Amino acid sequence: MTRLKLRNFFESDDFQHFIVSVIIINSVLIGLETSAVVMDSFGPIIDIVDLVILGIFVAEMLAKIYAYRLSFFKSSWNLFDASIIMISILPAAGSFTVFRALRIVRTLRLLKNIPKLKIIIESLLHAVPSIGWIAVLLMIVYYIFAVIGTNLFGVDYPEYFGSLGKSFYTLFQIMTLESWSSAIARPIQEGVPFAALYFVLFILIATYTTLNIFIAIVVNTMNELHHRDLQEEEEHIKEFVTKENDKLHKKLDKLSKELRTLRKEEPVKNPDPVRL
Repeated sequence: MTRLKLRNFFESDDFQHFIVSVIIINSVLIGLETSAVVMDSFGPIIDIVDLVILGIFVAEMLAKIYAYRLSFFKSSWNLFDASIIMISILPAAGSFTVFRALRIVRTLRLLKNIPKLKIIIESLLHAVPSIGWIAVLLMIVYYIFAVIGTNLFGVDYPEYFGSLGKSFYTLFQIMTLESWSSAIARPIQEGVPFAALYFVLFILIATYTTLNIFIAIVVNTMNELHHRDLQEEEEHIKEFVTKENDKLHKKLDKLSKELRTLRKEEPVKNPDPVRL
């Protein structure tokens, strides 16, 4: 099979659906391996199927390297797949037993083979620079409220705000909204009446505002990637139509030339003699 045919085969929907099915089956089997009852009854069969699935993944990777050559290594998703397969190949005995548990990372291949998940991951990766600035903003907010909290509540409530480090941890718990009211805010509010304003302001700024900005950035990035994909698809369609038009024009020109040649080669009939 030629490289072009192999590429078309790998990019076909049938092959993608087959790989997704294999990944799901593999993930289910790895989950079943955590059950001692299942392994006692079907352990050897599960091990054989696991080896067959690993063989499919390795064969797929080698075939893609043959089909795509160096361009295979230019794709970050291909490198991601290759790293997962290499982890699966590593020995899983003795001191390397941990690698047997890491076989479950094969499930991450679904991120590439399912287009919707792939778009989400690409959106998150493209949004990393903007998310980094959100992290900087959040750290500034944390630092300001940690200093204020340590100065206001550190003496009376050292378990929560006794030091800058404890204040940071307490603010993180408050931001997650985990028992912040009953365990932290209400006890402190009994001793410091205006403490409610401190906690409400922090939750509004750190939790709701920052989270909404994060969601907005990710959604905006997804829209940009979707728009880019549509433009690329439109360009591919235009390129295809242009090539087909060029081929059609060339065929028409060729037929026109052949028609003119036939007309020139057609013998001229003698006219009827003129009668006097």
